[in-house]
Amino acid sequence: MLVAGNTKVTDLLCVTPPWIPEGAHAMTQLVELPPADEGLGPHRHSGPVFGYVLEGKILFELEGDEPREIVAGEAFWEPGGDVVHYQVANLDSSTWTRFVAVCICAPGVDMITMLETEEIVARDHLRHPSARQHAD
Repeated sequence: MLVAGNTKVTDLLCVTPPWIPEGAHAMTQLVELPPADEGLGPHRHSGPVFGYVLEGKILFELEGDEPREIVAGEAFWEPGGDVVHYQVANLDSSTWTRFVAVCICAPGVDMITMLETEEIVARDHLRHPSARQHAD
């Protein structure tokens, strides 16, 4: 933590991101999920994403990781590239969930690519065992 005068700076998340190609750009987004909303379906990002939950709580699942709850005041990240982001659902049935996402976008690639059903099924074995939905 850094304290200078009346200013206090607290590190929320420190990670080493993957290599960022020349020509990449960044965008900051406010994502808002209505109560009990399932959020986006399985997708991937062209580059790393860093997030911070402002309000509510989300169910967050990256390929290979056990689904986990992230609550207001917590930060998260995902590497992007080939790693699939399966879930970002609002776990609260009565209030909106809001989070900020800072996305590093690879040049010439859409920031988000939704997966087709065939790819979801084909990659199911890469999910955490507790999250798999298709038999081998």
